[in-house]
This record gives sequence, C-alpha cells and structure tokens, in this order.
Amino acid sequence: MINSRKDIQYFLLEVEKKFPVNKWKVNGIHIWPHIRIKLYFYLINLIEKNDSSPIKTKPEKKGKERIKSDLKKLLAVFHFYKWLYTLPKKKNLFVGADAHRVDYRHTRFNRYFDILIEKYNLSQNSMYFEYGVNTNKQYNSSLIFTFSKALSGFLFLNKILKIKGNVQLEGYEVFLDYLKKDELFSQFSTFYSKKNVSNWASLVCYPRVVFFKKVLTKIKPEKAVILCYYLDDIMALTAAANQLKIQTIEMQHGPQTSVHMAYSSWFTLPPEGYDMLPRNYWCWDENSKNLLQEWTKSNKNYAVKVIGNPWIDYWKSMKKNYVHTNYILYSLQPSPLTMEQLFPESIINFIKENPIPWFIRLHPRQLNEMDAIKIYLKNKQILHLVTIDAATNDPLPLILSNALLHITHFSGTAIEASLFNVFTVLLNEIGKLSFQDLISAQKAVYLDVNSLEFSEDLRKSIKNKAQFSKDVSAQNDLKLLNLFD
Repeated sequence: MINSRKDIQYFLLEVEKKFPVNKWKVNGIHIWPHIRIKLYFYLINLIEKNDSSPIKTKPEKKGKERIKSDLKKLLAVFHFYKWLYTLPKKKNLFVGADAHRVDYRHTRFNRYFDILIEKYNLSQNSMYFEYGVNTNKQYNSSLIFTFSKALSGFLFLNKILKIKGNVQLEGYEVFLDYLKKDELFSQFSTFYSKKNVSNWASLVCYPRVVFFKKVLTKIKPEKAVILCYYLDDIMALTAAANQLKIQTIEMQHGPQTSVHMAYSSWFTLPPEGYDMLPRNYWCWDENSKNLLQEWTKSNKNYAVKVIGNPWIDYWKSMKKNYVHTNYILYSLQPSPLTMEQLFPESIINFIKENPIPWFIRLHPRQLNEMDAIKIYLKNKQILHLVTIDAATNDPLPLILSNALLHITHFSGTAIEASLFNVFTVLLNEIGKLSFQDLISAQKAVYLDVNSLEFSEDLRKSIKNKAQFSKDVSAQNDLKLLNLFD
C-alpha cells in the first residue's frame, strides 16, 4: 500500500531491483531517469492531491485550429535557423526560468545566477538559456536567450528530416504487467505503454537531444549550470551536454530530501552514469551534500560540493534595515496542500489569540491565488492581523533576517531559515521526514497542528527558539570563486 512519500521511495527502489531499468535506452541514453521521475510525481498527485487522473493530456487539434498551429510551427522553423545563427560562444551557460527570479532592483532578478554573474564579473563569458516565457524588465536581459520557440521549430522540421532514435526496452512489458496488478497505476501503465514510450523516446526525446547538441556545439560552453534539471527539455539538454563532455551542474534551488526522488537514492547508477542526470551538484549546506553523497560516492562520474546559497550569502553581506521585526514568517506551499490544510483552525485561533504579528508568504506558484487566500482569511476574521503583500514581495532573506520564528509545512525555506539562525516549526509529516537533520540539530521541530496542545507547544517554541552562530558565507565566497576560475 502506498500512502506516503516514504512508501513511494521504497516502491521505486524495489522496481529498480526487480526490473532491468538500465536496459531501457534510446541511442545509448538511459531513459529510466525520465520514467522514474514521472512515476514519482504521478504517485504524489494521486496520494496527496487525491487526483484520480493525474496525467493531463492535451486534446488533439482539429481543422482550422490544427492548420493555425502547424503554420506557427512552420514559422518557428525559420526562427530556429535565424536563432541558431545568433547564438554566441560563451564559457558559462546558465539554465533557468522566470520562476527563479524575484522583483529586485526594479527588475526580474535571478536570485542565484545574477548574484554570481555580478559578484565574479562573469557577464562577458556567460549567457542564459531560459525555458518558458520571458517577462519584461529582466536583469541582465542582454545575456538571455530563450529556446522554446526554436525547439518547436526544430521538432516540426524533424518530421521532414526524420531523425529517429534506436529504442531498447528489454523487460519493459514485464514491468508494465507488474504495475497493472494494482489499480493505482492504471492510468500510468496506459499512458506509458511500451508503444507510447518507444515513440516518445524515438520521436521526441532523441530529437530534443540532437537539437541541444547542435545548440551547445555552437555555444561551446565549458559549464552548464542548471536550476531544476528534471523537466523534459532540461533533461534532454543535460544529456546532450554530458555527451559533449560539457560540465553539467545542478545548483540547489530548494529542498533536496531523502524522499525527493529526483535527487535521492540513485543507487542503480550504471558505471557510465545517467546522461539525463547532471554530473555535479552544488548544495546549500552539509545536510544536502550528505544526502546526495549516499549515491554519488559510488560513482566517479558524480561530485557534490557545498557552495552555499548565493542569495542568502548576498544578503548576509549587506547592511540591511527593514521596517518590520519580531514577526512569525509562515511560508506557504501550493497544491497538493488545500486551503484548509494551510490554515487549520488551530492556526486561525493562534493568530487571533496571540499578539505576535504574522507574515504570510506565498510560494511563486501561488501568486494567482493571492485574492482567494485573502478572501479566505477575511472570512476567518484574521486578514487584518496578518501581512501578505510585503511578506510575499519583499526579498526572502531580508524577511528571514528579521523574523522571530519561521513556520512551514515542508518548504526548503526551512534550510534558508537555518542559514539565518531562525528556528523553524514544521507542520507536516513530510517536513518531519524531510528535515530530520535540522530537527536533530535543534534548528527545527515538528508540531502536530491537530493536537490539543498545539497552541501551547507553539508558544514554547517561540519562547525557547534556538539560536545558531556558525556563518559559512565567507567560506562559500572562496569556493565559488575557485569554481569559476
């Protein structure tokens, strides 16, 4: 029975023991990392969102709509050739999206990459690859190239070029038969049938790798530094870079926990490694490093380093004045958590009954829910007691540095809070499981929001909040400078 992320982890590790996952390839590229991560998120959506149909498919375009779509793709073919010609040669390729940016200096500022580029004078030798749609007023805008339209044009062109990958799926049908024994996997086993996976690997995945090989051969970077590698396009980019012997680096952008199966427990690594996985991991802290080293230490192709959190270290080095102090910072999280889970009656009552100000910070993926959250809190008669706009829009490090206490369910903000010597209260079993190291180090505690003693336990946590003094930002500066020499 699969009821938790720990159960999902155990299930995936059992699959890797039972089935020849390393024999599933397209032109020598292992595709198990893609399937594993898709299965991981599929199960999360089922058990945490109670979503009976977690795989969303787009309806097939017909008639005029299809003609219009094909015309756009045909124009994108011309865009591809023009775009490819304009690509410069750069030493450092930074791969991210607008989701990694914040509103800072009257621009959309990448809180990891822009810090590094500015601090170490990397602008002349660096460029951005951004997936998704760009926004206006981006910092370092002259360095930013988006590839989605060019990729769309290349894939449409490939219908004529007919670049196909040679697919091997030995034992895959036995794996599907195993899944079909449990109704839980019915949609997954249908969508990821042998035929569908073979077509995807041959006609979608491999052509994407070919696209990125062409692009990377033009740019000739020495390093590709990536934020969130496990998206489809970025895994193809990573595979292309690894095959071209370009150094691939995943920069930590959130929690890397024992049950996050994009980062944890890759114990079935083949000797040559997985091309879809970055070879190097830059972590915020020793706990994250130790987690990754559980599996990287057995394979010489992989390396892990603690380089700190550039955004946090940047704010630590500044003299900062903030008009607000001594508040509780509550870092929210989007789906699968419901409004009732984010704001149970125990939280509502605590805010009403205690004079401590609350700062409620929305996750970037919740920004379109701000009005709904405000209405919900207004109906609960606490909207006037909390601060949402400043908590969401002001820089997180500035808010953390002045917070009395930090509360979250299982956000990676718990790690960032510890770097600012701010104690975290975890409200969710996933947080309790994910941040055992912080709990053991007395930098965090788990409290059950449904307990009758919750309010008293929270008051005790506020009164007895831990303080930490170790500051590693100077060490991190030196490490980063060496990495970009």
